[in-house]
Amino acid sequence: MRVAMLAAALCVGVAFFQTALRAQSDCTSSQTTKSKININTADLSTLETLPGITPTLAQKIIDGRPYKNSADLMKVDGMTKSKISGIRKHISFSSGTTAKKKKSSTSEESAATKSSEESTGVASSSSKSEAPTPTGRASGKMAPGEKINLNTAGVDELERLPGIGPSRAQAIVDYRSQNGPFKSPEDVMKVKGIKSGEFSKLKDYIKLSD
Repeated sequence: MRVAMLAAALCVGVAFFQTALRAQSDCTSSQTTKSKININTADLSTLETLPGITPTLAQKIIDGRPYKNSADLMKVDGMTKSKISGIRKHISFSSGTTAKKKKSSTSEESAATKSSEESTGVASSSSKSEAPTPTGRASGKMAPGEKINLNTAGVDELERLPGIGPSRAQAIVDYRSQNGPFKSPEDVMKVKGIKSGEFSKLKDYIKLSD
């Protein structure tokens, strides 16, 4: 009688132990499944946690997405059968939005910003180069030996003379229209705003005839 009771108790204990062991195994399996890394959606830092996966290799994996199975990973440069074997139980291939490397996005923004700054710099430089100077237009530097005819030159050409801005150039043209051609270089001092000081700066650059 006692033997039968002991046998029954032993059977119950074994059954209970097997049930507990099976439950623990199922729980472990469930945790493993939940902790698997999705190759198609994981970011760079997550991929680096996989065995044997370096930052460079992780980036290559991201660049080659999406993957259908472990065999697809063989297409990645640097991935070997041994590496794939080492990470197979830690990964999954569910479809989803592919995570992008934040660094790449930052690099693109930086490049765009740099391009914008360079464009602004060119525009600023161009604006400065076109600014008028006290001696007339920026593009109006006189060539050595060059002289401008006071009796035929227009406003734009007269502005190239030292000390002659838009208003004085227009005054020369108006004087010429009202009083006729200049008879001597000194006659330009009859124009309003042009005195002996201004004449001394431009006398070497003017003429009355070809």
